[in-house]
Amino acid sequence: MFSRPFKVIYLVIIILLILHYRKYTNFVSHYEIQQQELEYIDGNELYNELNPLIITFIEDISLIENINKYKLQSLLSFSSVHVMYNTNTNYMSHSNEILFIRPKTELVIELINPKYKKFFKKDIKRDKICKKYQLDKKYFSKVQAIDIVIREYNILYIPRHWLFKCTLPNQQIEIFTSHNIFTYLFSIIH
Repeated sequence: MFSRPFKVIYLVIIILLILHYRKYTNFVSHYEIQQQELEYIDGNELYNELNPLIITFIEDISLIENINKYKLQSLLSFSSVHVMYNTNTNYMSHSNEILFIRPKTELVIELINPKYKKFFKKDIKRDKICKKYQLDKKYFSKVQAIDIVIREYNILYIPRHWLFKCTLPNQQIEIFTSHNIFTYLFSIIH
């Protein structure tokens, strides 16, 4: 029915999809916040970064200009979104290739490891950037969170599947996110 080369190509594609799915769903189960200077960040490696990352010593230009100048996207990135966002106190999570946040003033963000996602209920309302979640009060004691202070000249990279929320509403932040072909396909499925 199918030729031998077609079967081999089909098998290779299936293996690549399985391996990528494992990478896509992988996360660390502990809290470790990393910090690195902007000039040492490789956009092609960010997809593999499973811990939140504070990027320091950015230039006094917009987030998108920093991303373009320092090539913070991978070569496979597409479908990018750059928006000014007014914070709220919802828990959010993303499944994109990358997500960067840059505040206009000092900002405190609560981060929650993906291993606690089972205690959250997905909200029907979906933001164009992130999925929203709610945490029932009966589960507050079961979920461990960490607060991070992000200053005006820092960028926060949040890995896939981590939950986060800004502790103060109505603060303006810049958000940049993009997909690669695999994250785009998996986001459609989920």
